[in-house]
Amino acid sequence: MTVLLEGFHAVKHALRFAPDLVEAVLVRDLDEARGLAGRLAPDITEQLLGRAVVGTVDHPTGVRGTARRPVEDRSVLARRDTPLVLLDDPRHPGNAGAVVRVAAAAGASGVAVTGRLDPWHPAVLRGSAGLHYALPVLAVDASEVSGPLLVLDADGDDLTTVGDDAVLVVGSERAGVGPELRARADGVVRLPMRDGVSSLNLATATAAVLYAWRLGRPA
Repeated sequence: MTVLLEGFHAVKHALRFAPDLVEAVLVRDLDEARGLAGRLAPDITEQLLGRAVVGTVDHPTGVRGTARRPVEDRSVLARRDTPLVLLDDPRHPGNAGAVVRVAAAAGASGVAVTGRLDPWHPAVLRGSAGLHYALPVLAVDASEVSGPLLVLDADGDDLTTVGDDAVLVVGSERAGVGPELRARADGVVRLPMRDGVSSLNLATATAAVLYAWRLGRPA
């Protein structure tokens, strides 16, 4: 299945992490694309220009592309060396995409999504800036995921440590984590916040926990 890579950053990340899957790159102007790549991603400049075809591009960066979806690596659902993010029935594709982006940046093993939202929906891919190609992004049933489940919830205990093999479960924007995963939780934790602030954006909360894990690891 082929997906659209909207903008320079999405094309950049696909070329960086899965160059063999990139099928086409369209640019509005070759010199403009060369300058952009030279400033922001010199490591992929040669690849981008070697594939580029000049044409009409309505994205502000003047770059777009297409790529095949990677073969799914579902092994991370059972075993992992870095935390897996499990989004339980998210509703907003932009938020889900932002979670993929931060999970890739923090070094998570993957992002799994339960519920109706397709994690490869164009709006999710747009929100991740193409970082779907940096780690497994999977639609799952909750029963497929094994390992120590760490549920993020405002009524949980204070966050202390996050294990390398943890499954970080983050609920939907309104309903939170569903009863099935809540019942299976090995721990329920919350982020410390000042009085009067009751919640954080889905991606922001995920980022805080992942970086608590990352910064707590030995260098």
